[in-house]
Amino acid sequence: MSAHQTTAPFQSTIGSAPIGSALIIRWVHPSPEGPVSPLDVGRFLLGRGEKCRTRLEAEAVSRYHAEVLLDGSGPRIRDLGSKNGVHVNGARVEECPLQAGDVLRLGACVGVVVAREPELVGFGEPFPGLLAGPVFWPVLDAARAVARTDLPVIIEGETGTGKERVARAIHSWTGRNGAFVALNCAALPESLAEAELFGYRKGAFTGADRPSQGHFRAADGGTLLLDEVVDLPLPLQAKVLRAIEAREVVPLGETRPVPVDVRLVAAAQTSLHEAVGQKRFRADLLARLDGATVRLPPLRERIQEVPFLFTRLASRHVSRLPALDPRLIEALCRHDWPYNVRELDLLARRMMALHESAPSLRVEHLPDRLTLSGQSAIGRADPPRAAGAGRREGRSTPADDVRDFAALTTALEECGGNVSRAAELVGISRPRAYRLIRAHGELDLEALRSGR
Repeated sequence: MSAHQTTAPFQSTIGSAPIGSALIIRWVHPSPEGPVSPLDVGRFLLGRGEKCRTRLEAEAVSRYHAEVLLDGSGPRIRDLGSKNGVHVNGARVEECPLQAGDVLRLGACVGVVVAREPELVGFGEPFPGLLAGPVFWPVLDAARAVARTDLPVIIEGETGTGKERVARAIHSWTGRNGAFVALNCAALPESLAEAELFGYRKGAFTGADRPSQGHFRAADGGTLLLDEVVDLPLPLQAKVLRAIEAREVVPLGETRPVPVDVRLVAAAQTSLHEAVGQKRFRADLLARLDGATVRLPPLRERIQEVPFLFTRLASRHVSRLPALDPRLIEALCRHDWPYNVRELDLLARRMMALHESAPSLRVEHLPDRLTLSGQSAIGRADPPRAAGAGRREGRSTPADDVRDFAALTTALEECGGNVSRAAELVGISRPRAYRLIRAHGELDLEALRSGR
């Protein structure tokens, strides 16, 4: 597979694809890497029978379970009197039109209607820790092409989409011998930001009892990731610009510049061009960073990959993965995943910790917030706003608070009551996490920390 561009824009397939040959049904259960049914002929059968175009060999699937019809009004599915019915987005139907984003269940088989990829690709792990399927793999292919250039890179994506992992992959693909160094700009105290970036000599300021090389020099010969780069204070942005242009830094307390050779990768949840328009980011710094942009799709636009991701993530924590009930897979495919792969990973770890010995993982094992989210079909409503994306502290809505607190509760259970770590997993600040805990008053942090 090849990538022919240094920018990897991602166009949402949910509810936007034309009818006919532009759509496929990708069957994701019992195998997350199941067959594909192109919606490109006038009529075809689904089931276990020999005449079926796609044979679905699974429990509770009838010999001729359903038919798919394609005419001028678009594709639709019709139950052929099957014993266990045809379910579309959780509801049993006799006949129903299909569009991108629909989740189908026929017996124990689950499929997702998605736009046909320009090149049908499979599933795998193209870089350690990075799991990819038909939607995400071309994005990584483009990132690999960018890595072979000397261009600076911007990675855009909602919280939990894997920006740091992709940055690590880019560093590995460059072949540079220096270290990969990641700096979360949002977590930098403004008073120490310059020292953290450029280093300092001993005694440069109160508390500087030993020298520090800083992140730029730590990444010399390698790659420096400036995560949440839009949160760099504006005065410091000017100094970062100078360091990039001069290829040198001046540590605090020193007068002589130190040369550095750094491949720069910047990451942000939202467009840096929008941040420039909002006067939050310097246009001249953006001009220096804007060599190539890799846009990571949110998990709600990778819905056909969710069963594969869940299976692989859960398998990392157990020696034997329990069987997966088709209704569980259906619910996972219908959740909107506001915290993206990070949320899915946390769910997989939680379910393995609580239900590893169960003969099968069932929908009843899911937290209430996931089963409730599946009551509306993905693709039939506006996509949810990412947690924290596009809003600053102090401007959250009641709905934001409810969603963030639910995710924070799960994260705190996973992290043993460590608020800083849980806030990082959820993608919110530590002060906001404490405000949510105080507002709800339902969490016993001491009990979580002691394991009671």
